[in-house]
Amino acid sequence: MRLDKRIFVSIFLAFVLFISSLVFAAGVDLVILHTNDIHGRIEIGDGMLGMPYIRALVEYYRERYDHVLVMDAGDTIHGRPITDRLEGESAVISMNLVGYDFMVPGNHDFNYGYDRLLELEEMMEFHLVAANVFKDGVLLFNPYVVKEVGDYSIGVFGLATSDTYTTTHPNNIIGIEFGDMIEASRKYVDLLRNEYKVDMVIAVGHVGTSATKAVVSQVQGIDLFVDGHSHCLHLRGEWVGDTLIVQANEYTKYLGMVTIDLSGERPVMEARVIPASEGKELVDPDEELDEMMQEFRDEIRRLILGF
Repeated sequence: MRLDKRIFVSIFLAFVLFISSLVFAAGVDLVILHTNDIHGRIEIGDGMLGMPYIRALVEYYRERYDHVLVMDAGDTIHGRPITDRLEGESAVISMNLVGYDFMVPGNHDFNYGYDRLLELEEMMEFHLVAANVFKDGVLLFNPYVVKEVGDYSIGVFGLATSDTYTTTHPNNIIGIEFGDMIEASRKYVDLLRNEYKVDMVIAVGHVGTSATKAVVSQVQGIDLFVDGHSHCLHLRGEWVGDTLIVQANEYTKYLGMVTIDLSGERPVMEARVIPASEGKELVDPDEELDEMMQEFRDEIRRLILGF
């Protein structure tokens, strides 16, 4: 009799967890998880998630939702010894393991030189997008990507700040031009809306809040703008017309999250941020990435000591 009761309790708990998972994802067709301005803070730190916790959180949400895209709004691969000594490779390897889908180059992502950024792009298992960066008049990166999400199609394009002209060494961007962001946005929104007939348009930009507002106020058709550069913290996002702008502060102090219902005429979106303290209570750090941080440190030590 006691065994039967335990079996009943186990079945009941499994049923409750199943129903809870259905409620958790009800009305959500897509989740966007986003970071920005990490500046090389890929290690776990005081008040910072680091890539080990970000990977664990990404896996946590991918277990609960059918469709999750992970985006980074730039200034990621440079900024700390663990990234700089390896010229960004440690950041890219970490992002690959996290499962990022998109990144836009920030001004400091050019700090190793644009040639090195192109080498790192070859290592990336995610899309590096920028619709307004040119080398000798030719686009340097893929300007946009169309992603199928269940029954829906999502168009994603990138925008990079022209502040790069004055915030990285001139030798890093010889021959590079940063085109007008409004012009580029109009071109690719029109392409995505009218040729690809996408259900949603997302811009991922290293632009900064004031410049982003200028773009979306003059360009119709951007549903969501995942932003960086100004290190702002938008707790619930900020609406400008029909565009939701989100930004998650800096240094992996927060992980941004947008839940999206695509079943209506327009996407219905809700934005929030997950503070590092909350994320660390929700999940344990990913062991593989945590161990890899030590491997990166060991490799840097070998480079410094010359053996």
